[in-house]
Amino acid sequence: MEEKLLIRFLERKCEGEEARLVLQWIEQSEENKAAFVRLQSLWTAIEMDKTTELNEACVRSIMHQVKAPRIRRNWYGAIATIASCAAAILLFVFVYPYFNRTPEYDYEALLKNIPSGKEITLMQGSDTKLKLADETADVDYQKKAAIIVNDTLQIEKDTDSKVLNTLHIPYGKRSKLILADGTLVFLNAGSTLIYPSEFSGSVREVYLDGEAYFDVRKSKDIKFQVKTAYKTIEVLGTQFNVSVDKESKKFETVLVNGRIALNGNERQIEIEPNQYYVYSESTRTEQIRKVDVADYISWKDGRLRFKEERMESVLRKLEKIYNINVNLKNPKYLTYQVTGNLNLKNTPEETLDVLMSILVPDNHLNRSNMYQLTVNK
Repeated sequence: MEEKLLIRFLERKCEGEEARLVLQWIEQSEENKAAFVRLQSLWTAIEMDKTTELNEACVRSIMHQVKAPRIRRNWYGAIATIASCAAAILLFVFVYPYFNRTPEYDYEALLKNIPSGKEITLMQGSDTKLKLADETADVDYQKKAAIIVNDTLQIEKDTDSKVLNTLHIPYGKRSKLILADGTLVFLNAGSTLIYPSEFSGSVREVYLDGEAYFDVRKSKDIKFQVKTAYKTIEVLGTQFNVSVDKESKKFETVLVNGRIALNGNERQIEIEPNQYYVYSESTRTEQIRKVDVADYISWKDGRLRFKEERMESVLRKLEKIYNINVNLKNPKYLTYQVTGNLNLKNTPEETLDVLMSILVPDNHLNRSNMYQLTVNK
């Protein structure tokens, strides 16, 4: 086939006789079909990349590899034309989605490969690329050949979209991550995100274990998907928070703006801005309600806001944030509903003292009588 004609067809610039010739050529042999499928897959990747061109030499190389003959501009009867066009269209409908799909991964198995420790850990595939003892890490995937960490450190990026990256944030630490498409992710303490260095296919898919805030870069045609152990969220471009707690077997998400959808118990559910969705894996129940979203996303700005929340739940969050264990001397306080706004830049003791002052007046606060704090080693 003439390389220029194939490129024009992929660019959707062919009409009439030219389009008919390409469609007939595709149907003439298995080699032609194989060449077209490979070209279509490559063309899709190039359209997403925007920095590469599909030239005649590249087309010629692919056709040579599959031994596809060049096109011959011969006329066929009307019936043959219709039949070959229909067959070629069916070929595209069934074969293209197969090559353009997002691979399936066993994310839970990948989580088990994360090395233990107190450092922020970045992995590519099964290789550990970085361990940081810092309290926070800024990781940027927007450059083509390198991962930038904390604006200075550069790590060579594996651009194979099938090789997954794993960013693990232990208790007591946090991270800000910019994915290859420009999506901004804040990862809370005790969280892990699995994602590719570069997105490909029709879905931008990541996997979350823990809690994260997403500011998704909008793409009209390529949806963004956050998978978790319990639910999957689909978005086109929006800001939202997701929390997955395997200890309590609970999934939560709150939408700041835009639109998200997730797989509900009986149907697909669309969440509106300022709505909070919670699902319990233990009881298989779900609930949606209006909330003040600031209570759910303040952690990314170094504060913890809560309104009529059980003390037990607030303490659990602080244990993750500071990597500590807190034992209240009086267990009855665990069931109390509390409201407050804590500065997470303070020490654990300072933060806990402020929290305890909600229960008793400041002048009656005796730390040793209220709680015991243990820092995890």
